[in-house]
Amino acid sequence: MRLLNRLLISHLVPVLVVTCALGLTLTALVRISSDLDDLERSELVALRRESELHRAAWTLDVSMRHGEDDCREGRPPPAVAERIAANRSSVASTLAATDPISPPMHRVIEGYLDVADELLAKGACVGLLTQQIDSRREELDEELTNLWIDRLDELHEQITARRSEARRTAGTAVVGGAFVAVAATLFALFVAAWLARVLTRPLRILARSAQRVGRGDFATPVQAGGPVEVVELVAELERMRLQLEELEMLKQGFLASISHELRTPLSKIREALALLQDGVVGPLSEVQREVLAIARSACEREIRLVITLLDLSRLRAGSPMRPRDGASIDDVLLRAVDDERVEAEPRGVDVKVTLEGDAPRCRMDPILVERAIANLVRNAVAVSPVGQPVSIVREVVARAAGDLWIRIAVSDRGPGVPREIRESMFETFVTRPVPNSSKGIGFGLGLALSREVARVHRGELSLHASSSAGATFHLWLPLDPAPD
Repeated sequence: MRLLNRLLISHLVPVLVVTCALGLTLTALVRISSDLDDLERSELVALRRESELHRAAWTLDVSMRHGEDDCREGRPPPAVAERIAANRSSVASTLAATDPISPPMHRVIEGYLDVADELLAKGACVGLLTQQIDSRREELDEELTNLWIDRLDELHEQITARRSEARRTAGTAVVGGAFVAVAATLFALFVAAWLARVLTRPLRILARSAQRVGRGDFATPVQAGGPVEVVELVAELERMRLQLEELEMLKQGFLASISHELRTPLSKIREALALLQDGVVGPLSEVQREVLAIARSACEREIRLVITLLDLSRLRAGSPMRPRDGASIDDVLLRAVDDERVEAEPRGVDVKVTLEGDAPRCRMDPILVERAIANLVRNAVAVSPVGQPVSIVREVVARAAGDLWIRIAVSDRGPGVPREIRESMFETFVTRPVPNSSKGIGFGLGLALSREVARVHRGELSLHASSSAGATFHLWLPLDPAPD
């Protein structure tokens, strides 16, 4: 699945879930609003009509009471009858306008109309002053009051029921919305974590693979899954790794071939120079001896370069070492230092060696380790100012898990290593001029060979960070390395 589709799914699904929660809330609000509308239509409107009818009937009853008082006080009956007739007509018209109403209310209103008709038929004062009419009026008043109270109680119960239903609906909406919101949040977090893992895991693998390729390790294939875009990037990086591996093999083969081709003539030149210097072809003047010494020194440097190239090619091709059990690291160290003192003394550089403790013996390739140490000492001598010492300390230290390691520290008083090349200076052919030093630009092979030698012995070569001037390199070798 492509990255775009994954992103769409990861964003759309939480949005849809939140939309469902919003829809649930809106549905609850619509239902509550509908219940309130039903309550208004079914109860409040009917109550309003019944209240108008109740008011008209009550007005008729009040007019009868006032008429009774007027008749007792001797006021003319026509005025009383006219007032009762007008209120009776109002009740009748209100009753006609408010149909339908409840049967009990209809019966009471009809009773008021019958009483009014009977009063008007007998004569207002005659009917109003009779005990029978008065008793009927009291009964009707009591029934009307009870009906109105019952109607209010019924309305209160309806409102209470609708309110409870609205609360239940709102509670359901709140709980449902909260549940959906929490579910959406958890789902969004899960999708985000899943998407982050799907993306970051192959990217981390790619980053590590790119770092390995950048360090020159072309042996490990680049493999990672994930979105289509990441898979395509993996394929491109793997294609690049294969091309670089092929180029590296061609380069190593070329270097090995050139080194072999150069070693034989250089060896013959060295032998010829040695014969000349020994006077085999005749006596030499002092000037001739100096010229031969210069030529022989240059020849030795070229032979060392060729040997270094051959060693690098052999180590990187995976050729087995020639280890020897019980080899003394001190003997190897002293031989390497003695060879380099020949160049250190004319420069006025004193090479000091400190051996702490008994001489440790371990399984190693003495020739390779000697060349690795010699490269470090040669570099230290080359960058050291005149009259400044080069310090070499061999000691046995305990590292992680209590394992014992041989540490050889080579320190100089030179200008130090610039921060920008501290990571790349161990790579092949990486070199730069050293300021305030007589050391020229080399080929960038010495440190590369020393690190390769340390690694094939399960050790390491590192630059020790220090605030003081100069540089200190630590060559780490396990005291008892596992056999190859």
